[in-house]
Amino acid sequence: MDQTNLDIAKQEIEEALKLVEDMEAALSTVDSPKDLIKEKFDVLSKKVQELENILKTEGIL
Repeated sequence: MDQTNLDIAKQEIEEALKLVEDMEAALSTVDSPKDLIKEKFDVLSKKVQELENILKTEGIL
């Protein structure tokens, strides 16, 4: 795997995990706005798509 793509994939994974943690925290609060959770989910979906594209480019998927 190309080092640049490996670094990008690593960054995408770290950002996605942080988003999941943020979503988890938001869901645990009673007053969390649905828009905030939806926004974080949309960003997470984009991160996963970017990671998938990198893995496809490298022939892993």
